[in-house]
Amino acid sequence: MNPIEARAALDSIDDVQRDLALKATYCPPWRHAAFGAVMALLVLGQGFGIAIMAPLFAVAMLAVVLLVADDRRRYGLFVNGYRRGRTLPVTLALLGAMLAAMFGEIHAREAGLTLGTKIGIAAIAFGVAVAASVAWSRIYRRELLKGTA
Repeated sequence: MNPIEARAALDSIDDVQRDLALKATYCPPWRHAAFGAVMALLVLGQGFGIAIMAPLFAVAMLAVVLLVADDRRRYGLFVNGYRRGRTLPVTLALLGAMLAAMFGEIHAREAGLTLGTKIGIAAIAFGVAVAASVAWSRIYRRELLKGTA
């Protein structure tokens, strides 16, 4: 391979990476909301006994399966959120926020707080998860476009 062919090969890799970045990182608003709903269901379940927690968990896991299948159908791949790079701080912050919300739900359950309180905690978790999903997608897209993913 001569230097011109090598440069052309590298340029084609850059083009493919840019196409992937533009295709695989387009995330419609409903997708962020669906992720937020999954997280809210997981959080909300902690506010109840096993009879309600288990079905909420099952629905959340079914939603994850459907979201992964939809991503693979539309984009040809699914990108796991737990990855090194500039998205990691967003992922860790989301994990911390969701754990805090889960502890809040457990406290609400143990203290006998109202359903409204439990739904309020889950609603906050939904908002945080949607915001984190949007931020994560933007950072990931920038990483791919810069070639640092």
